[in-house]
Amino acid sequence: MKRTVAFIVSVIMLFSVVSCGEGNNPPETTVPTTTEPATTTEAPVTTEAVTTGEYELDYLPDATYDGHEFVVLMTNLNNNVVIIRDFKWTEGGTVLDDAMYKRNLLAMETLDITINGIEDYRTSNTGLASIRKANSAGDSNYDMGIIATYDCGRLALTGDLCNLAEYGYIDLEQSWWDQNINRDLVVDGKLYFTTGDISLVTTAAMYNMVFNKDIFRDRNWEMPYDLVREGVWTFDKMKEYVLQVSDDLNGDEKRDSNDLYGMVYIHSSVIAALGAAGERLASVNENDEVVITLGTEKAERAVVSFIELTQNRECVYNGQTATGGIDAVQMFVQGHCLFRWIEHIGFPYFRDTELDYGILPLPKLDESQDRYYTPFGGWDAAFVCVPTSTEDVERTSAIIEYLAYTSSKIVTPAYYEKTLTGRYVRDNESHDMITIEIENRIFDIGYVYSIGNLTDMVENLSKSYSTAFASRWKAYQRGAELACKNVNKTLHKEEE
Repeated sequence: MKRTVAFIVSVIMLFSVVSCGEGNNPPETTVPTTTEPATTTEAPVTTEAVTTGEYELDYLPDATYDGHEFVVLMTNLNNNVVIIRDFKWTEGGTVLDDAMYKRNLLAMETLDITINGIEDYRTSNTGLASIRKANSAGDSNYDMGIIATYDCGRLALTGDLCNLAEYGYIDLEQSWWDQNINRDLVVDGKLYFTTGDISLVTTAAMYNMVFNKDIFRDRNWEMPYDLVREGVWTFDKMKEYVLQVSDDLNGDEKRDSNDLYGMVYIHSSVIAALGAAGERLASVNENDEVVITLGTEKAERAVVSFIELTQNRECVYNGQTATGGIDAVQMFVQGHCLFRWIEHIGFPYFRDTELDYGILPLPKLDESQDRYYTPFGGWDAAFVCVPTSTEDVERTSAIIEYLAYTSSKIVTPAYYEKTLTGRYVRDNESHDMITIEIENRIFDIGYVYSIGNLTDMVENLSKSYSTAFASRWKAYQRGAELACKNVNKTLHKEEE
């Protein structure tokens, strides 16, 4: 594979020369913390080759695959939002589109393959149905999937996905695979779905908070970035701001989406609040077992604190039940709220507006919390997986590992340096905040495996504005623990 790595370097170097400013260096981990606004122009031209280390891919076979059609099935449960289309690229589109095109072209030329991305974005469980159908028929229709969160969990538990921790040439310890998933989701040496540089869908589904800088200026408040840096950006601090922002903007004495609020959220934001506190529905313990963790005092406090805040309907608005003709996205764009709980996938809606906004990580529950945590939205995320019916482990794993590696050199820089920073980030401080978010991603195994319907339990409390956590937990606990026992039994079962 030494020849292949050398070719990667030469091609990336060529792309750097001809792409009019599309740099391909990995994103920096720190940026200047000035108060000057960031520009939306492209980064300076760079002609430097990517540093690959000493042949990082020398464990891959030096092979080509006779024009093999590498088919990627891509599903998502949300067909109404801007989705990063990992393997359905176009040349001459956005910087990110071009980067994906280059990655795929490089793989096709180097490995002698074609790549066919099949999209099926619907609210039904299309990934689950398609992969099960292929497996049942013994058809190798798909080499790889980027499949919606809950479908991945169900497919893993029914034995329909390959264990990526022991799948040919895939090396999950490499930097182009998400090490946070290795920490949070590996059980008994098994991991059936993951993410990393090869797919940006789950990265785009990571939660954060956006805020209206004009409202801060109007009230002579200091921008909250220093609170984050000092480790004191907490739920209570956010609440202080939220409770000071409320106005009947159109004077009709009726509270709807036409008015001003301190915070706008949606139903799943309460799950994000749980994750932001560093808590989870379930976790993997020191004995390599999945255990329910929702019943802790801190988890209860995180959920109840969030719901108590939403009970103040003068200052807080549920954008998912918006009335008044303006949806949750437009409420923020049109200046109808101070804070908006949102995933990165929502940034494109702000791109061509005059809105002056900043980006923050979700707040800590309190100052004693060791760091900020970044959960993800399960409805919008999708994970890389391989159906058990996929043929030729050596070929499939080598192609996937190659794509993951080249994505880290070509696609990821285009996303962080050109798409997030160049298109969506309006100031240097927000770039700092995104760095904090990405470094502190967490994955809740109870969430992705839908253990014991605990997600529904927490969201239903929020939907009904109820703080009766203790009684609801008592009703769910026995069933959740039984479901968790079955998950452990499945994940610890010897593979055939």
